[in-house]
Amino acid sequence: MKFNNRLIILIFLALTYTQELDPVKILEKTINRLHLEDISFLCEIKLQSLSKDPTNLSFQFHSYWSDSTNYYTYLKFKSPIDYKDTELWGHYSDSIIMKKRMPINNKITKVDNGFEGVDIVDFLNFNELFKEIKNDNLTIKQVDFNKKTVYLIRSYNNKNKKKSIDFYIDKNDFFIRKVEWKNKRGVLNKILSFKNFKELNQKQIPAKIIFEDVKKGSKTTCVLSNLNLNKLDKENINKVKVGFIND
Repeated sequence: MKFNNRLIILIFLALTYTQELDPVKILEKTINRLHLEDISFLCEIKLQSLSKDPTNLSFQFHSYWSDSTNYYTYLKFKSPIDYKDTELWGHYSDSIIMKKRMPINNKITKVDNGFEGVDIVDFLNFNELFKEIKNDNLTIKQVDFNKKTVYLIRSYNNKNKKKSIDFYIDKNDFFIRKVEWKNKRGVLNKILSFKNFKELNQKQIPAKIIFEDVKKGSKTTCVLSNLNLNKLDKENINKVKVGFIND
């Protein structure tokens, strides 16, 4: 039997190309790119809307992996005055548990879904979003975005293909550069953008995050400083753990 070397090469290239463009694998790499990385930063937030005056908040944030399946977060507000010194803890494993401690009573209690700080933490955690779309249809293509070629992964449901979520993911480091939500009419509804990337431990980390709710006419701008990807010291690990010490 005579082998067609050219055909074999073409098949190999086709398989390689298909694997490279597997949207599930790319999304998994995106989720896991900071897996087991402890991270700290100071965050300055500006909340803007059409109906209210701008609001500014600031908080210190730490995250900690106790092992490969247990991820903890700690957030302490520095301003404004009605949030100052309020602490918020999160434990992400098979389920999510959020707790808070307010200086008025100094008691650690479970958080209800209405607490504003929970929404802020969710900007930094894509695991729940990916769980929501895991049963949806996924398409992928390469597009130009900010003078770079990126993966554009679209998630949609068969019931309404116009209602979708678009992920713009960097081909080199697999970090999400932008997320766009479209409603059932195909109209842009929400936008999450990551900007001003800095390199830490050979990883690109955004120093600015912008979330826009087009329908509500609101905008949240997060500016991160004192970014650190090194392992937390004992003092900060204790701060992260104290919210769950009695569990």
